[in-house]
Amino acid sequence: MKIPKELQIQKIDFPDVKGLAEQLANVETEFIKSSPVPGRVKQYEIPESYVKAFTSIATQSWRIRTRVLDSLTGEPKEELSRDEIKKVARYVESIYDCFKQIEIEIKDRTGEHFDYGLPEKVVTAIPQESLQKETVLETIRPTIYWNNQIAQQGEVIIATPLVKNN
Repeated sequence: MKIPKELQIQKIDFPDVKGLAEQLANVETEFIKSSPVPGRVKQYEIPESYVKAFTSIATQSWRIRTRVLDSLTGEPKEELSRDEIKKVARYVESIYDCFKQIEIEIKDRTGEHFDYGLPEKVVTAIPQESLQKETVLETIRPTIYWNNQIAQQGEVIIATPLVKNN
């Protein structure tokens, strides 16, 4: 998708949320101004692979929702059968496959050894006995890569070796 040069955002300072909102509003205004039909936004072509991936993600999400929520009340079901759990797991795997097709990787480091050079932010470190190396106990927020670049920094809780005082 090629965006006309006059509509491209030149620089975004992420700490400046107000400035980002203003820049996005300016882009929207320029889209509307440059539209052949006054008041309507120009249509840009989205790659077919993205449309297929997003359609599949929406379908699989709907399937999960119908399995875990009561259709009459909208409340979570009290219990799921083993068969329903297996179906939900397949739907989730299908969603992950769709993300791979559009070059999105969701990285959960739970259970992996932790290295301070990793992009994840450590939220809490919990000392534990009989541990030789830092290990990720829980991923609070996964690191998300898009086209091999970080789109979202992950957050983790790590276990650290217990330091004994002599």
